[in-house]
Amino acid sequence: MNRQVNIAICPFSFPASLPLGPSIIKAFVEEHSDFKVACVDLNAEWYNTFVDAALAGKSFIQFTPQAHADFTKAAAMFRQGGDVFWNEAEYLRLSRFFESTIRKVENVFLDGFERACAHGEYVPPIKAYAEHAARKLLANDPSVVGFSLMFREQYMPSVLIAYYVKALKPDVKIVFGGGYTSACHPSVVFANPFIDFVVFNEGEGGFLDLLQALDRGQTRFDGIPNLIWRDADVPDGWVKNPKSPSVDFKTQPYPDFSDYTLGSYFQPEPVFPIMSSKGCAWDKCTFCTHHRSYSGAHRAANTDRVVGEIEHMVNTYGVKRFAFVDEMISPGRFRRISEDLIAKGIDITWYALAKPDLIYTQDVLDIMYKGGCRYLLWGVESANQRTIDLMDKGTTPDGVAEVLARSTKAGIRNHLFIIVGFPSETEREYMETMDFLYKNRDNVHRILACGFSLDNGSVIFKEPERFGISRIWDVSNIATVSVKYDVVDGVGCFDTEKHAMFWKTNFFDHFESFRGDLGLFRNHALLHYTYEQRIKPLGNRRVPNPRKLKPPPYQSGANTKPDRKVLTK
Repeated sequence: MNRQVNIAICPFSFPASLPLGPSIIKAFVEEHSDFKVACVDLNAEWYNTFVDAALAGKSFIQFTPQAHADFTKAAAMFRQGGDVFWNEAEYLRLSRFFESTIRKVENVFLDGFERACAHGEYVPPIKAYAEHAARKLLANDPSVVGFSLMFREQYMPSVLIAYYVKALKPDVKIVFGGGYTSACHPSVVFANPFIDFVVFNEGEGGFLDLLQALDRGQTRFDGIPNLIWRDADVPDGWVKNPKSPSVDFKTQPYPDFSDYTLGSYFQPEPVFPIMSSKGCAWDKCTFCTHHRSYSGAHRAANTDRVVGEIEHMVNTYGVKRFAFVDEMISPGRFRRISEDLIAKGIDITWYALAKPDLIYTQDVLDIMYKGGCRYLLWGVESANQRTIDLMDKGTTPDGVAEVLARSTKAGIRNHLFIIVGFPSETEREYMETMDFLYKNRDNVHRILACGFSLDNGSVIFKEPERFGISRIWDVSNIATVSVKYDVVDGVGCFDTEKHAMFWKTNFFDHFESFRGDLGLFRNHALLHYTYEQRIKPLGNRRVPNPRKLKPPPYQSGANTKPDRKVLTK
């Protein structure tokens, strides 16, 4: 068996960060075998190719002379920085234009991929791109091609490119994996006969075991953890092996990012992802399904390993900016990591996700700042106690307010996650959250809000009646992880995004500077906070009183859709 293995990252997910999962698998497989793994970021290539074509006037997007000049400035700003990156007014103007252009192009291509996959209607650019991508993945004659999918938008492109890979080289094995694939029902993925295997949850150990089994010529794959494989002798046509914590941090090498071009990720200075633990130390939030990306209980690397990985990345790639992508890190762990960074004189800055507990003392936050922390993404979600308890967050509004004040005092900026339209939440209860944000506006620096999404596998999905959900629609045959539902009280699933957009436009956006989407803002924010002396602020920012706004009315009750099946009543 050929020792070459490729892992593809396909469009469409704006390349705001280096792909971490494939880099972990590459390092693990090469450390523990003689297989060679190449990570092929087709996603970053696609976005950069479009931007370069648009700059050269060769894109189907037709720009006016002024629009072309703005797109040129925006592309340069995202790629090289320059004065406009630090000028808030220009950053906002150019990033909005750049984002809207990118979204239009994404939608055109996503529609083309869906038409090709679902209806067999091939638009020439889609077919040409899929064939180009397939040939690139086969250029070094691999025996196995893996596809890593984190988001729904990557599914159709990955499927079509995999189809062409198999058509061009029928004996190649196609393996799907990643967070989105893990959330899909196997029947959805295996409806595509050219897909041979699915690796779910953590992929390192299972993927290596699969490669070794294929190398031995095995035709059955029982016993390989975290693997789904085809078996014509069972009714479903596939077998899902048990999951297990496949890799211990002690035997896992540092991620290998050597296959990526660091300048391809639309940020003037690279920000590297780092994962110091797997799973969530809290793991109780009733709306969350992130546990599906991991195997087993929460596991954390020791502090020496974490700081050693950071030091390795600094020395190997010259990077000094980091994003902790852990689901949650405890204050004590943050403190130990920060103290070790300070002791070793490792001069970096970083950001991370956190749960706003009162155990974040002023002393801990002060040490975190000295160790390089510049902002935290706090899982606040709501400031109504009944809703917080339904979410099982383990926090109180007063406690959250105190933590935000301490963080600001330490010099750490606060970005807050807020959920709009949580099931059974009334308008009065949601306005408590708006009042909380307004009251604590001096300690809130950005709000990341979204409409509530009911995800298959969450506690709410399993116990809908407890959360005021009257029925869940049947989506068992759709490649999706979020499902539609009806509520007895509160905002229904069709109105959550409408409410979220109203509050974003009229309230949330007024808290922040340098706002933007495309996944870019998280890393850009770290750069802005790291080099605050360079910033030319917009000034005159004022947060409006939410009580003076007129949001859409809350509408509850059943949603009549006769063409849908019902799972619960």
